Amino acid sequence: MSDLVRAGLNFSIVLGAACYVEGILETILRELLRCRHAEYAELPTSGLVSINNYLNRIEKELDRDIGRTNGAAGYDAMFTLLTGHHLSELVIVKPIWEGITVLFNFRNVLGHGRQVLARQYSGYVVNGGLQEEFKSAYRVVEDYLRKTLLLNTRFVDANSELLYLTSEMADHFWQLARALPEAVTASLPNPERRLSQEAIDRTRAEAAKVSLGQSSTTT
Repeated sequence: MSDLVRAGLNFSIVLGAACYVEGILETILRELLRCRHAEYAELPTSGLVSINNYLNRIEKELDRDIGRTNGAAGYDAMFTLLTGHHLSELVIVKPIWEGITVLFNFRNVLGHGRQVLARQYSGYVVNGGLQEEFKSAYRVVEDYLRKTLLLNTRFVDANSELLYLTSEMADHFWQLARALPEAVTASLPNPERRLSQEAIDRTRAEAAKVSLGQSSTTT
């Protein structure tokens, strides 16, 4: 397999991992909102209309924010709105949250075809004789990959976008995406934990049906 083909496959894995995380988080958020509706439905009817109106407004805000968010911070804010707790601070989620944040950043720069811009320059008036400039959005990705020992060189030295698309890097982000659902649901109290997991299982089952249907159509 050529380096370009391998990089293309890893590119798709990174994009798929981010889409998977988005789908999981949206499923959990909508289930948490449904739980709030169920909780307040058991309250005395006095004031129930105003509570329902409030929850309906939250649902509209959730629909709007899900449609426009493109990073982990947006999901963190929506989770806080529904639970009063930061998603990023949940005990089991916290160790992987930096990686999830970088995954979204990585997906955004890849999906929008952002160019990697880095250079070295020198001269008599340059302090120290040599300076580097790396202001691309890829800087966040590179710093994280070097921190996690997945990258042992720098773009400014290698000057190749393929540097960020190794199989080890793609596997790392996919494993983070796979770990997130259980990390979130295990941090929730019951019945939210159980109901959120059931909602995820239903979503996965529906996706599998669609995938099987497409496979049978193509064959």
